[in-house]
Amino acid sequence: MTAVVTLEGVTFRYPGAAREALCGVSLGVAAGEIVALAGDAGAGTSTLLLVATGFAPRLVGGTLTGTRRLAGRCGIVFSRPWTQLTGLCSTVGDEVAFGPASLGLAREPVLASAGRAMERLGITHLATRDPAHLSGGELQRVVVASVLAMEPDLLALDDPAAELDPAGADALYALLPALAVGGMAILVATPDLERAASVATRAVVLAGGRVVADGPTHLLEGTGVAAIARAAGCPPPYPPDVPSLLRRVGR
Repeated sequence: MTAVVTLEGVTFRYPGAAREALCGVSLGVAAGEIVALAGDAGAGTSTLLLVATGFAPRLVGGTLTGTRRLAGRCGIVFSRPWTQLTGLCSTVGDEVAFGPASLGLAREPVLASAGRAMERLGITHLATRDPAHLSGGELQRVVVASVLAMEPDLLALDDPAAELDPAGADALYALLPALAVGGMAILVATPDLERAASVATRAVVLAGGRVVADGPTHLLEGTGVAAIARAAGCPPPYPPDVPSLLRRVGR
């Protein structure tokens, strides 16, 4: 399979940080793949998502290929949805349509894409609501729909079910295989290893900013991730404050 995005020996350090957040990471993600990223806090999973989608491009070393070709076709969802609202829309429908509209699409394709995304996330009934007055779980689904409305080729999810109840989390993870069948490449970083293992096609374990295992999803089972991280013996870097990430990398 042809990789949608490829990292080759990538090393990344946040401005002012004492050590690298990623160290020599090599990873490829192909269309139709669901790659689950696992690791302890500070392992580098969130940073890997940001680098892979081109939101943290100032590499210390290595190369990142694919994101330039995918300009405007990468989407990322953080665990705290209120950090991703545009602040410019007074209804959920407008919020979800904002992304595809910003890509320069005509009105009808924008509305159709937004409608499909809201239906997929089960939020059509919220279309006229003010996003600022939604619950955390409702807002999380709005943010995911907003990203899906842009129909990205590469979708990065950072603990995407953090604000969802169990039924909502099940529904979100159940959606991922359908997106992958449509050709989307998906990276999901999450501590919810059971749900991730149920839908992922591959698992990658990070420790101390390094890839220490890359293989089948049984790596996520039981205490596998913790054991792999301990065996790697990599000290974790200090984790960044993700909501202020874009400011720190000058974007």
